Amino acid sequence: MATGRTTIKNYRMYVGGYDLSGFGRDIGPIGVEVEEADLTAWLDPVKGYLKNRAQVGIGTLNAVFDNTATTGIHALMGTSGIKRDVLIALGIQAAPTAGDPAFMGQFAQSGYQEADNGGAMTVTVPFEGWDAIANSMLYAPGWGILLHQNTAETAVNSAIGFDNPTGGQTLNGGLMVYQVLASSNPSHTATIKVQDAATNTNPSFADLSGATTGVITVTAGVSGLVALPTTGASATVRQFLRWQIVLGTATSVTFLIGFVRG
Repeated sequence: MATGRTTIKNYRMYVGGYDLSGFGRDIGPIGVEVEEADLTAWLDPVKGYLKNRAQVGIGTLNAVFDNTATTGIHALMGTSGIKRDVLIALGIQAAPTAGDPAFMGQFAQSGYQEADNGGAMTVTVPFEGWDAIANSMLYAPGWGILLHQNTAETAVNSAIGFDNPTGGQTLNGGLMVYQVLASSNPSHTATIKVQDAATNTNPSFADLSGATTGVITVTAGVSGLVALPTTGASATVRQFLRWQIVLGTATSVTFLIGFVRG
């Protein structure tokens, strides 16, 4: 994990268990915008507003057209009206690594258009905001941390984790977004999860309640979003986070995990 400024060439975008970075040219606007509710009364000398619901979105993906069967962007994104699991990792002056910022959620793809762009064939893929049936409707942040970058793992994680950059533990749950890109065999299984700790030492980490895929088939095209409760004891997320994997029949899994605190 590095700190500082960066450029869009260090962005990576993963949708539905596939890496779209080899096609992407730009994406956005990415972020959260809060509606303003006008609460001005007759006798108020100036207009007054309160924060209303947030709008979370990733804008529009502009990409190079590619009709390669199964893995080209035409095959992966050519159908509109689908809820997509999205994870956008922002590498800092290099390709994204664990600890870097990430933006994630479930968004409805609202279109797919092909066009000539200065002689290059490109596609435009617009996204709506939070999908209305998304598991993330209780949450508004969108911005989180990349806990595991696009690499293969063959054993459990015994490394330390990553600090909460805004303070200590949080009490409002969170979102785990995962993207599985490949494994030792398309029919193999594993469990991918998030662990937390109060101190950043290996023996201190334990499974974060609810932040798990359960046993899943690990193959390209597998992704999901797991939303934790926003209230109660299980909504507590301790200060430090790390990825973890339990290999079932799989001996190697290539995946990503991102986490957003509530």
